[in-house]
Amino acid sequence: MGFGDGVSGEDLSPRPGRAVHPGLEVLFPSGLRPEVYCLNGSAQVGLGLLLDGWCAVVGLPELGVEAAREWGVELSRMVLIPDPGSWLETVATLIEGLDVVLAVAPPSIAPAAAQRLVARLRSRGSSLVVLGDWPHAHARIDVRTLGWQGLGRGYGALESQRLEVAVTRHHSRRTVTLVRGAEGITVADDQDRGSGGVGRSPA
Repeated sequence: MGFGDGVSGEDLSPRPGRAVHPGLEVLFPSGLRPEVYCLNGSAQVGLGLLLDGWCAVVGLPELGVEAAREWGVELSRMVLIPDPGSWLETVATLIEGLDVVLAVAPPSIAPAAAQRLVARLRSRGSSLVVLGDWPHAHARIDVRTLGWQGLGRGYGALESQRLEVAVTRHHSRRTVTLVRGAEGITVADDQDRGSGGVGRSPA
């Protein structure tokens, strides 16, 4: 069946969401759903969404196996495609057989094609994380660096990085502060969970 063909017999019954990195669980209390998520900021955080099942990284040659290992991705279940060629056909094919796809957004996509791709995601139970914009995305993931530790004025070495990750869906916003350091990626001990922190609606 070609990508442009209609999908018959779709099973749209609720399915449990896919597991994510422990540091991101507060942002995805129901797990990763069979939808499209827009990621803005550090592409590496997207690797934290590829832990459950088979996955692919498309159009991001700078994301190597070391970064994937840091986030806990099972390398034997990860497919790397630096140059996707035809973006729509490549991604549509990948979601037929894989569970989560992380990909750079295409230069443009027709609304009808985007809708068909989302319908296929829901039918297959797969998730798509797009680095960039996407029409009517399920949720938006924003990442920003809060600071680095270990550097003085002209001396020292980088020891850790603090990242703020926020997920916005239906005007509800959840945030978490992560630390990337020698012990891996963990939730910051001094994380602010007050106003502007964890929201009430699931992402």
